[in-house]
Amino acid sequence: MKTAIAVLAATAVILIGSAATRAQAPSGYEAEPVLNATDLATPELLKGPHFTVDPKVPVRGFIERFTIRSAYGTFQANGLRMLPIRVNEVEALAKLDDLSKTKEFAEAAGKAIARPVTSTVNMLIHPVDTITGFPDGVARLFGRIELGSERVYQAATAPGASGGEKAAEASKRVGMATINALGFEKERRDLAKSLGVDPYTTNEVLSEKLTSAAWVAFSGRFMIQTATSILVPYSMVMSAVTITNTSIYDTPPGDLINNATMIFGSTGATDAQVQALVQNPQYSLTTLTELALAIQRLQGVPGRDAVVIFAAAARTQDECRFVAGAANMLARYHEAVAPIAQVSAPGPILGRTATGALVLAAPVDYVAWLERVGVAANRPDLQAPEKVFFVSGRVTPIAQKELSKRGWKIFESFTTAASH
Repeated sequence: MKTAIAVLAATAVILIGSAATRAQAPSGYEAEPVLNATDLATPELLKGPHFTVDPKVPVRGFIERFTIRSAYGTFQANGLRMLPIRVNEVEALAKLDDLSKTKEFAEAAGKAIARPVTSTVNMLIHPVDTITGFPDGVARLFGRIELGSERVYQAATAPGASGGEKAAEASKRVGMATINALGFEKERRDLAKSLGVDPYTTNEVLSEKLTSAAWVAFSGRFMIQTATSILVPYSMVMSAVTITNTSIYDTPPGDLINNATMIFGSTGATDAQVQALVQNPQYSLTTLTELALAIQRLQGVPGRDAVVIFAAAARTQDECRFVAGAANMLARYHEAVAPIAQVSAPGPILGRTATGALVLAAPVDYVAWLERVGVAANRPDLQAPEKVFFVSGRVTPIAQKELSKRGWKIFESFTTAASH
């Protein structure tokens, strides 16, 4: 998946230049533009059998906001990395629709017992993949933020000290199934794997459809494997961006949560700080696992506890994905470019090499020369003899010029991919 996304990002860098409509402010700063979708992604990602993508793509808080329209609803893909994932999810919904119309599935549905009444906690988490709800994208994370003492206190005083109880409580997050019948959750993961989608997707429509179909398979004794020809991602392009972290499919969620908790605890963060992160419901279990992988890739590097504390302060799914992406980008730099000697997270997440170079990694699509960028570039704590800025997307020519004047070396299209 990450390889395909890197290719898409590289394509965006080449094509994007002519697409931006920028407003030049009197102060010399830029405004975030509205871009053309055709300049950002390949045709297969913009129109398919069951979806179309709006031609205009606004940039808000460094993130490109794609709107996907389909018979199953209108979905937001916040970021170029999320576009192929959301598109594949629409096609997965179509495949589930096809599956529900088969004779075998109809017979199984007739045998299925009624779904148990379960907690509605998933529906209580406000969907954040919208343009209007959180207009600042991930911009807040480039400034100094702190984890509120109230959240740490709540985590420290939460009842239920056993690992199983903590895992059960932490599983009440976006994308999680609420049915706890023995064996059902694995059935749902297997179905997601057959479709090539994230079993812990933050797409609420797909999450509910996965739950419904998996329940029929589970209680109606319907073998999902018999419908393999139906459950195929809609094209080779889409199959290239499906989930590659097999632990998401093969490991029970309680074990994933406990593994992440152990990794976060190994950083030196307090139990309360770790629980404040693990209990943050805006982290899907997939994103939490990706963040734990990044911390593991930076094993032995001082300061990782600061990343844990910083990560716990994320308020939206966009911010959660940003934190996990930034940590993994920094881990890739550590593995493939130069060893990181120290990490810190005053806002944003930073790395420093043994030679004193300052490394700032940003999994964002489009960096214009905004006033907030100018302020951040001049911060005293962001000064060093050598400063490098790695971006997964692109930086406008004006921003490149201004950042270069302030001593920053800029590298675009830098991915989070592991070197192993």
